[in-house]
Amino acid sequence: MKHVGDAVNVSISKYGDLRVQVSTTLISLGAEFRKLLVIGEQANAPAEDQNLSAQTRSSRSILRGDAQSVQVSVKHFAKSLQCHLAKPDCAFYGIAPQGSCLTVIFQFFVPGTHQTDKSISYHCRLPVLDPGTG
Repeated sequence: MKHVGDAVNVSISKYGDLRVQVSTTLISLGAEFRKLLVIGEQANAPAEDQNLSAQTRSSRSILRGDAQSVQVSVKHFAKSLQCHLAKPDCAFYGIAPQGSCLTVIFQFFVPGTHQTDKSISYHCRLPVLDPGTG
């Protein structure tokens, strides 16, 4: 991602869709994760959107108010993902009210259980870039 651009667009929907995309005028590189667990306000994805491209689905859900999108630094986003090397048991992504930041939380379980180990977690807030920067 670092070689494609300086800014990454992250969108999160109430349907459980997480979309990450880096774009330039020549190339667009992205990934979409669908039907993830949603904590908080949820919605059902419209059936008519199922066969559309990830970019179109994301744009439509934002227009309907069922998703938010922010742009953050690729450098900051890549650093936050390095926590995956520690093999967390779960990860949470969220966009703060009014799109003020992207929050990333990695949690670990007590070994052999599905109980959260409250003594260890990683939590970071990535600052949002102005739409005109990048």
